[in-house]
Amino acid sequence: MTQPPYPPLFDAFDRIRIMNLAHRTDRRREMIEQLRRVGMADHPRVAFFDALKADEPGLFTSKGMHGNFRTYRAVIAEAAAAGESILVLEDDCDFLLPEIFDYRLTEPWDVFYGGYDASDPDDLPGSDIIGAHFMGFSREGARIAADYMTRYLKADFVPDAKAAADPRFDPAIRPPSDGCFVWLRRAHPELRTVFAMLGVQRPSRTDTGTQKLYDRLPLVRTAAGWLRRVRAALNPSKEWTARRG
Repeated sequence: MTQPPYPPLFDAFDRIRIMNLAHRTDRRREMIEQLRRVGMADHPRVAFFDALKADEPGLFTSKGMHGNFRTYRAVIAEAAAAGESILVLEDDCDFLLPEIFDYRLTEPWDVFYGGYDASDPDDLPGSDIIGAHFMGFSREGARIAADYMTRYLKADFVPDAKAAADPRFDPAIRPPSDGCFVWLRRAHPELRTVFAMLGVQRPSRTDTGTQKLYDRLPLVRTAAGWLRRVRAALNPSKEWTARRG
């Protein structure tokens, strides 16, 4: 059966943005290949967004996580200001085939997860979710998220009661972007959330956490990246599980 020109899912969004640090040309090339595989490489609604860097961790545990959050906030705020819905992809997102061609986003929604790891798979709406590599926001969802993310960075920010009651809660530290979106949904239960497993994060050198030694050594960095891709190709499900752990 011939695949359609591109997955119908993408028609649910007014704009599609891919967050990419300027120096990560490797991820940009890989992401262009992913877009090509689903017929979206030259689509006018798709654009790369220059990811922001942070000079200090701020309220996060690393400069990378701070920059990642600022990038999410900026790209969602742009959509909110334009009154548009948005799909935000991280540049290490791999689309699952043929699942992404078969999926239709038909039910009412405000927040969309195209990939996730849930603390309770039987209760996705109430679950803690790891992963923000494939996130969508309706026009109203983007407006609420942009406002929430701005308040999230204020020193006097108060999370929802469940987060505040967690013994791990530290008012001086903010969870990273995926944690923010969990808090956002708890604070705004009116946001209708839809979950689908349509994309995973490909193995890649991190820019948000602590890099392993072989990723910090220029002479072996390329080889390490090649080995990650080979391992993922041979056993994608195992590699995705390893990344989540």
